[in-house]
Amino acid sequence: MNINKLSIALIVIILCTAISSSWAADSTSSDQQAWVQEQGSEVLFTYLESTITVTIKNNNDHVEYFKISQVYNQTSPPIFWKVAWTDPCALKMIKYQSDVDENDLGWKIQPGETKTVSFKVVAYPYPSVTIPVYIRRNASISNGFWPLVNEPGLTATWFLPNEIEYLNPSLDLQSWNGHFCFWIKNYDTTYPKVSGIVRAPIVPIDSKLTYSNPQITYISDELPWANTAAWDVLLYPGQSKHYSYTYHWPESSSSSTASGSSSSTGYSIPTTAAATTNASVPTSETGVPFGLFVVGAIIIAGGVAYAKFFR
Repeated sequence: MNINKLSIALIVIILCTAISSSWAADSTSSDQQAWVQEQGSEVLFTYLESTITVTIKNNNDHVEYFKISQVYNQTSPPIFWKVAWTDPCALKMIKYQSDVDENDLGWKIQPGETKTVSFKVVAYPYPSVTIPVYIRRNASISNGFWPLVNEPGLTATWFLPNEIEYLNPSLDLQSWNGHFCFWIKNYDTTYPKVSGIVRAPIVPIDSKLTYSNPQITYISDELPWANTAAWDVLLYPGQSKHYSYTYHWPESSSSSTASGSSSSTGYSIPTTAAATTNASVPTSETGVPFGLFVVGAIIIAGGVAYAKFFR
């Protein structure tokens, strides 16, 4: 067989193998569930707070600053936060954005310094929205199923704890610990009780669940690289229940703080927590990445050029 034809055949085989591997990765990383369009819920979040402790190192040769983000954009509308307290006392930052709270609070960190800070934030509604709020899935699809559909319950949202490293590569997040508390209430008065799944409303990616009260029912695989806490809940009319949970980042000592990838799962993590996380999960609608075909075309073109000009 001509050596040039053999080379092209090998290239085609390698390309086909890569495509099939990509399809396999897509099918295994998705939870293979279809989601109906969510319109509302009788069980609503009526209160949400978080206490965060972080240790950050400044690897630059000059002073750096970091501050508390008071808008959480993973929900629609976004969640705004009021700072209840900080330890050590935070400084008022020079304001350069007009759409943030007037209490723009943060800390100075000297060259080579490692600083640990703690703060508590309490959620409050956007001016045009009132609590209670229902956190719902952004990427749900219309209900075209009959006569039975899956009931997912209340969904979660996700963020990347070390996003500050992407915003400022000189700042190295050594550790992150977040304790969350929330209340839910049943506003339905037409039935004696309601039951279903309630997931932790805010979950850090690539982090370990270290505490929950009450004890979780299971870890949801709604997002492959997030250990999302989930509870099986029963509520009577007007009843409220309190839940709390704690996550620690990184999930293990082997987790990467530079690349933003989950070493425990091998999946790629979005480089911005404000991005729609659901879109990063492969589904039957996303298909094979277009870039793979571009690379394949370049490889084949190179093989043809070789066969034509260098044989």
